[in-house]
Amino acid sequence: MSKVTFIDELKRSWAITVNDMRVYYLRPPSLMFGILFPLALFFTFSVGRRIPLERLIPVLSAQTVFWASSSIGPASIPLERRMRTFERFLSAPISLSSVLWGKAMGGMFFGIVVTLLAAGIGIILSGQLLLNPLALILGVLLSALVFSALGILFASIPTESPGEIMMPFNLVRIPLMFISGMFIPINELPQLAVYAALFSPLTHTLDMVRLAMGDSSFFGWQINILMLMGWSIIFLLIGRYFHIVQMRRT
Repeated sequence: MSKVTFIDELKRSWAITVNDMRVYYLRPPSLMFGILFPLALFFTFSVGRRIPLERLIPVLSAQTVFWASSSIGPASIPLERRMRTFERFLSAPISLSSVLWGKAMGGMFFGIVVTLLAAGIGIILSGQLLLNPLALILGVLLSALVFSALGILFASIPTESPGEIMMPFNLVRIPLMFISGMFIPINELPQLAVYAALFSPLTHTLDMVRLAMGDSSFFGWQINILMLMGWSIIFLLIGRYFHIVQMRRT
């Protein structure tokens, strides 16, 4: 029997990613929590309020990548448990890490595509200038990975229903929005809330998008990138551990 190489694992991870793109991107849970819900939140926040456009576009972009990227894992993994597809993945010559990485890439690409579309439409309609495209691309790319990994972590909840994951997940996602400068700028938050915002990955997503629009980053782009990369690794490692624990119990 030939030895499975790292390249083989990557190819199998990519096959899982492609399968998720084909099967789950247009499923109701993905569309509802990944696209419709952030749009509803955005319009609830913006309609009827005199908020400058340069503040609205970063909020729209950050909300979209946050919700879209984190919704694919919790939508796909429970359904695959129900159909025993997830178990079949693991019975094949592929590691759990490669399966979860394939799932994470599926959420990441969904978040990137939806966010760039939303940001592009917003920029065109508003006439806003994109002064630092690299900051936007880097911010969206890293943020999509972070939030996709967070979704994989919550998908370790032992259930076959996406709704039973989405509800507790939303108890984390919604409060994060209130401490990350979405509704109240960070410089207007109490000092204790500013410390909390530093450790929220969504804060650094918003900072990077604002930097792309010509605004300044509250914490600095170096801190933004380090925090996003750090949370990506943490969420992936914790998610893998929880999936191992859940598999041992079944």
